[in-house]
Amino acid sequence: MDNVTQRVNEYAVLTQQMARLKSRAEELKAYFERLAVADLKDTKLKTVEYLGSEGARVTVSVTEAPKLGSGNMLRGLLGNVADDYIKTETVSKPTDDLKRLIVMACQGSYIEGSLDQTIRAITDDEQVASVLHKRLKGQYKRDMATLINVAGLDTQRASEEAYLTAEIINYEWMTQVLRSAGWTGSVQQAVDIIKSAARVEEGIKVSVETI
Repeated sequence: MDNVTQRVNEYAVLTQQMARLKSRAEELKAYFERLAVADLKDTKLKTVEYLGSEGARVTVSVTEAPKLGSGNMLRGLLGNVADDYIKTETVSKPTDDLKRLIVMACQGSYIEGSLDQTIRAITDDEQVASVLHKRLKGQYKRDMATLINVAGLDTQRASEEAYLTAEIINYEWMTQVLRSAGWTGSVQQAVDIIKSAARVEEGIKVSVETI
């Protein structure tokens, strides 16, 4: 067998092997995507990790990319403070705060209520309530730990209350933005405008690390 023929054969075999490996890798990626979607459901977490037995790790991250469809509609909603939330270049681009607002509105990740009432439903201990007021920030994982360590909740209830807290803090922040904009309509009317003027493109990213 001459040198060229040998390399053709080897290249063909390697190409077939790579195709099989790629196909298997895609199957595993899809498996972890489905697993992560289930594990992240009803939490405020955006990332989950799965560990192998020899130092390998698969990380799955859910991504959100708010996109402006109509900057003018959002400028009408935000009024005099629009420039604080929208960067205008050749196209209108949302600031990080407006991205947060768009995600909240499009995904419905808010619940009408107040943080004070929520804390009062968790504890009637004034000292504990005071600490919770200072520490609860709408960060699901950190708030869950706070509710366990400070309020003495079990894991299940802490998870539920952390989720509720994040949604209420989102609502309170949203209403603050609307008040600063001089918005006189309802929150739902504002949400409808945002949903008409913008959208959120969701994605999922899977990465793997080995030692």
